[in-house]
Parts: sequence; C-alpha cells; structure tokens
Amino acid sequence: MDVDLPDNRWAPFSTELDWKFAHWALQEGIGQKSLDRLLAIPELSQRLGLSYQNSRSLLKIIDSKIPERAKWHSKYLHFDDCPEEKHFIQYRDPLQAITSLLGNPAHATDIVYKPSRIFTNSNRDDCIFNKMWKWWHSVQGASVAPVIIATDKTQLTQFSGDKSAYPVYLTLGNIPSSIRRKPSQHACVLIGYLSVNKMVKKGLTTKEKTARVQRLFHASVRMILEPLIEAGHKGMEVTGGDVRKIHPILACYVADYPEQCLVTCSKYGTCPKCRCPATDLENKAAGEPRTSDWTLSVINQASSSNSRREFFDQCMDKDVSGGVYRLFWEGFPYCDNHLCITPDHFKNGLSPLSQISGGERKDMAKILLGCLVGKLPKQAIIAIRSLLDFIYIAQYPTHSDTTLGYLSDALKTFHQNKAIFVTLGVRENFNIPKFHSLLHYVDFIRWFGATNNYNTEMFEHFHIDMAKDAWRASNHRNECPQMTTWLTRQEKTVWFECYQFSLQNRSVLRQQDTLQNSSGLGINIAKVSPLPQQPLQSIQQNHQCHGFIRDIKEFLNRLIHGQPGYMSRNQVNIANVPFDSLDVFTSFKLTPIHLGDNASASVKYKVIKARPRSKGIAP
Repeated sequence: MDVDLPDNRWAPFSTELDWKFAHWALQEGIGQKSLDRLLAIPELSQRLGLSYQNSRSLLKIIDSKIPERAKWHSKYLHFDDCPEEKHFIQYRDPLQAITSLLGNPAHATDIVYKPSRIFTNSNRDDCIFNKMWKWWHSVQGASVAPVIIATDKTQLTQFSGDKSAYPVYLTLGNIPSSIRRKPSQHACVLIGYLSVNKMVKKGLTTKEKTARVQRLFHASVRMILEPLIEAGHKGMEVTGGDVRKIHPILACYVADYPEQCLVTCSKYGTCPKCRCPATDLENKAAGEPRTSDWTLSVINQASSSNSRREFFDQCMDKDVSGGVYRLFWEGFPYCDNHLCITPDHFKNGLSPLSQISGGERKDMAKILLGCLVGKLPKQAIIAIRSLLDFIYIAQYPTHSDTTLGYLSDALKTFHQNKAIFVTLGVRENFNIPKFHSLLHYVDFIRWFGATNNYNTEMFEHFHIDMAKDAWRASNHRNECPQMTTWLTRQEKTVWFECYQFSLQNRSVLRQQDTLQNSSGLGINIAKVSPLPQQPLQSIQQNHQCHGFIRDIKEFLNRLIHGQPGYMSRNQVNIANVPFDSLDVFTSFKLTPIHLGDNASASVKYKVIKARPRSKGIAP
C-alpha cells in the first residue's frame, strides 16, 4: 500500500534540489567564501530554484528551522581556593541524546529492547556471548537502555601546537555493534567536551596537581551524566517505532588504561578491576575484585585524617588514588564502575613504536611469528604464538563457552612459557597492567559480550568526525563554541536526511512487514519466481527427486489426519495424487536468524538456489 507523501516534505527547503544542494555544501565542507562565490554566479540560484542567495542565508535556515538533536550548554568550573582559574565545560543533556538515538527511524527495525539467551545446541549447555545479555539479564526489570560512555583525550594539531580536545561520547547497547561502529550510521552522540586547561596555580606539588585533575574530571563527568541518575530509577518515555518507557542504566565505560585509573580512582600501575598489587601483576590468577563500595569505604575512612597528605597516603597504601572526595558514579543505579570499566586493547601491539596505526599493527602481527622463527628459543616462540592466539580469539564477533575455553588455554600457555624472557634478560618481570588485564577478558566477554561492543578503537575513529574535523572548520581561536556550532549543523543535516528516509520508506517497510508476518519462515514471497508447471513424473526424473510422488502423497495424507478421507499407509501407496503438475521454484530467499549482529547488518536475505542437472551431474 502506497502512502501519500506530504506536499511540504522538503520544508524548510522549497524543493528536493534545494535540499540536496544544501546537504552537499554542508557535508562536503565547502567554505563559506567559496560557497558565496558559487552562488554569486548570475542566474545560478534562480535556475536551480534555491531559496538562499549566499552561505549566510543557508546557515540561517539550518540554525533556525531544523530542530537539533540536543542543545549545547556551557559552564565554568573552578576550585574554591583559586576562583580565577576557570575550566570551560561544554555538554549536552544525555537524556536528549538517548531520545534521539532511539528515535532515529533509520534504526527503528534494528533496536533491541529485551535480552536473549542463545545456545549452540538443544541441550543448552554451550552459551553464546556476542552482546551484553548477561549484564542485561541482571538488571532487567523493565525496558533497559544500556548506556555506553567513552572518554579519550585526543590531539587536534598534527605538526605544531598543543591543541587538544577531551570528548565524551554516548551510545546505547540497544543498537547493534555493527551499526554503532560506523560513523556514517550516526549511532554515537558527542555529549561533551571536558576541559583541557592545565593546572597553573603556583605552589602545588605534583601530587596535589594530580589530585586536582582527578577532582576536576569527576566533577565534570558527574555534571554531564547526572540526569541519568533519576531517569535510571524512575524511567523516561521515548518515541521510536512506538512509545515506551525505558530506564537508561550506565553499563560500560570505555577508556584507555590511564583513564581507567582516573575513572575508578585506582593507583596508577595497579589493576583497576581487582586488588592485585603492582608487584604481583605477573601472577597467573586475578586478585579479589574491586567494588564501588570497597573504594568508597577506603576514601571515607581516609577522609577523617588530619591533613590532605595523610588522606592521600592512606588511600595510596590500599592502591586507591586519593584525590577525590566524591566520585562521579555515586548514586547511579545498578552501577559499579570497576565492573563497568572495560579492558584496554593493545594500542601498540608488541612493538614499542609510539606512532603506529591500527592497520600497521595488524600487518606486523601477521608476520611477527614468522620473522622470529629460528631466532628465539622454542619456549619464547610458544609464548609469542599463544599471545597472538589470545589476541585473535579475543576479537571474535561471537563467543561461546568453547571459544572462551580456547581463550583461557592460550593465556595459560603464555603464562607457562613467559619466564624465558626473564631468563634471557629481556625483562626483569611481567608486572605490566595490560598483560594482567588479559586475566579479566573472559569475565568481560561473559558479562558484556564480544569485545567489539566496547573496544577503544571504535571511539578513537569518532575523533575524526567529532573533534578534528570540527576543529579544522574553526578559526583556531576560542574554538570550542565554533566546534559545537559546526557539529550541530552537521547533525541537523543528518537528522533531516533521516526524516526524509522515514517519509520515503514507510510504505516499503509496511509492505515488507506484511510479507514477513504472513510467511511463517520469513520467506520473501515477492522475490520467488516459479518455472512453468511441470508434470510430476518429469519432476521426479529430471530433478533427481527419487520417491517424490510417494513423499508428496504421504505429506498430503498427514494434513488431513483425523478427518474424513484419511488413509492408511497401504492405501496411500496405491492412491492417486489429486493433481498432475506442480510449480517448480529454482530459488527462494529467506531472512535468517543471526547469532551475531555483524552478519545481520550486511546480509538481509539468504538466497537458496537449485542447481540444474548437467552432464550427468545430479542437481
């Protein structure tokens, strides 16, 4: 059934061409002066039917007549003893960001609101882990929106200068990871820029400056995420494919190792997940888990000390970085930040190189083992091979109890053979936090699913679109407000494009839903093309379907079981088929049920084709 499109579907633009030209100018990054020179060509605007004559009038339409995803706010933070040293924070309401993500019509059919349990066999003894189902089941009492937060400081300048940005990203576990990872899908929202100003107050020791950095970070992140506390407890209404009440719960916090310590208030050099001391990180087993209650108890107990130095020392004695009196995650429902924090990937792999891309790192890993064969002892080769096995297995988009067993075996083999590097004098010990973090990967995958749900590599790619391109579009002076303005205009064009998508495709989506609901197996009937009817004997002979006539008679007889006309097996063998020809289908399409979301994003249908008989080869 076709749906009539509104006459003013392109408003505030006059025509489709008017909108397409504006979309091209904004998305391609055409400079305002270049666009003014283009529109100044005589009769260009009139012949194209444009509703704007220059870049200023175009931006005025974008700024005033297209709603924005979430409004930007700004605030200055300062310390009580240094009010003149202000730290500028820009942020957006995370609840508005969540509403826009769940209300995106392009993702309406992909969003998930309830967890599942998937197994590899009917005995249900081999569970599949590809999404954060286990965590989801632990908090599911209503519709939950698992909130994934990521922070990562990035450098904006390339060759000179020290300009940097500290973006805060938000995405949701309801959206499949195959969609979240693609910047073109716009399933990740920038909700804030933290302050990057240095602590300049004179007279501060190194420890005091570090403590102030921690306090500023926790105060800033809490100010941005505080609306999630009430919404997590009471819920909020969102409009997507329908109107429903959801509870946004902070599920994952993605960060590299230094920020993991900053977020969890863990002493640098220790594990932010367990209480293993810095001198025992090379052990084969993890220590007792850190918890939010334990960290808060250490801080509260030390806060009764007489001086700030005593407070700091008491916290550090228990491997807690004592720079913060109030942590940003206090009060968040179902949130334990030691559990939420996700493991860091090996950014530089096994190489000490400081500048290396992800593609180069992967290429080096492909040839590393072959280059070392014959140059190192057998035990060292086994250790490196097992570590590479661990890295590759950890990247599986879907895991099961079996693959997690492979992961544990690879790590066990590494620990059994790593002592050779100490014997050869390569290292004195393996008290390295990133190596220790490998002990927690299995628990993470069981709890939050495959690592592509929360790896830092995904969010580092967003720096290009949401920080670096925005900075390049500014004049590099007081750039933060300019960056948010540019980013808002880019998001508005994307949002308007999604609106056009929903208008154009809602009739198609309704037709597809009707076909899928009418087909119990998910077969797309419209895609099936039968051959002309063929006699039953011809089908049995030409298509090598031995026993076809017998089987179809038994099938038809079973359909009327218990009704008049039902026959015994002997009667069926001598009965005649009530028709003498059938349609023969050479192929059909069905919608498969995928265990992971990678395949579902790229393969909508599975095509099954019949192979014709040729040269004596059976079909």
